[in-house]
Amino acid sequence: MLNKYSITAMVLMIIVIGSYVSQFYFNLGYVVSEKVADWVHFSNYVGGLISPLLSFISLILLIQSLNLQNRANQELRTEVKLNQKNEQLRSFETYFFGLIDAQRSAFAKFEIDFLNDTFAGVCAIRELEDQIEILRGYNVTEEDISQAIDSIDQKENIFNTIRIFYNIVKMVSEKLTNENGFDSKYRQNQFQTLIHFTEFSQLRLVMISMQFMDWESSKYLKKHEEFMAVLEELGGGANLY
Repeated sequence: MLNKYSITAMVLMIIVIGSYVSQFYFNLGYVVSEKVADWVHFSNYVGGLISPLLSFISLILLIQSLNLQNRANQELRTEVKLNQKNEQLRSFETYFFGLIDAQRSAFAKFEIDFLNDTFAGVCAIRELEDQIEILRGYNVTEEDISQAIDSIDQKENIFNTIRIFYNIVKMVSEKLTNENGFDSKYRQNQFQTLIHFTEFSQLRLVMISMQFMDWESSKYLKKHEEFMAVLEELGGGANLY
């Protein structure tokens, strides 16, 4: 099938031949020669006129071919990067939701001892909140509340629960980096998923730790701007108690 370049070449050749015929046959009255030498000269003349045009068109076609090849290569590279990104995201989500399940299983065994009583799960978080409210009634400092939580958490159940949550947040930040092709929107979506899939009572425990505790995990969460932005957007925060 002829393209525009082939048609252009044919038109140019017809113009050259037509101009020759028009000039020498019609205008000058020359007749068609029967001498072989004349035809040799004629072919040299036509060839000398057409060859530069054909060479120029060949160059244009070559450039066009290279542009098409570069475009195809660019699309291929983009597709490869997209496939790599999708594969990274699938691998991340498998690990991500696995950690969320592990967090849920760990929290199912969560217990806190208050004096001679042991509270588990949601009841433990509510009792901790009640104790904080009682201490607030005595106008104690946040340092006093921090020390009280430390004394309650002798088995480090609170510390370990916060550490699991912190590890998930840190993994999102380290795996879904800008260098790997993921922008802030991707990370915020994962933080939102994490918050939604975390037990509400456990999420309250995370917010308590961010407000009162000086653990590295708590400080990391509190200083994490993207995570805190999502948490505050959903009604949470680090200074609610």
